[in-house]
Amino acid sequence: MDRPVFDAEPSSGAAGSSSGGTGGQSRPGGLPHWASNLEDNVDKQLLIVLRDDRKLVGYLRTFDQFANLLLEHTVERHILIDEKLYADVYFGTMMIRGENVCLFGEIDTDRKQALGEAPLAYVLQREAEIEADLEARGIQKPGDMFADMVD
Repeated sequence: MDRPVFDAEPSSGAAGSSSGGTGGQSRPGGLPHWASNLEDNVDKQLLIVLRDDRKLVGYLRTFDQFANLLLEHTVERHILIDEKLYADVYFGTMMIRGENVCLFGEIDTDRKQALGEAPLAYVLQREAEIEADLEARGIQKPGDMFADMVD
């Protein structure tokens, strides 16, 4: 990448602000300090965990000031933790709204994978069985990891 993702002008009030911290200050390229993690991961393969506990794997191509992400070659990864298996559903190019991202991290492609790939039909069937078992025991997964638990 030859130039920064953003060519924004630095804000004129940042030097004289009374916030006391660096929370709102911009870096020289016009990016806020929190964006450096995203900037460092452009064109790298990432694992992204969403608010609804879905896991996406794809290549980060760009992002904006709201942390909206553009991923290419995206797959939704279904993981069976106890069996150490996974299966992927291909989505292609995907735009993810920043407020839905809980966690992201770079995938180390040089490291040996701890999970084995399994057929998608098997993984989806096992997920349905596990979910039915939890529901039979009265345990429900929240639809949103950040939702308030209300009785």
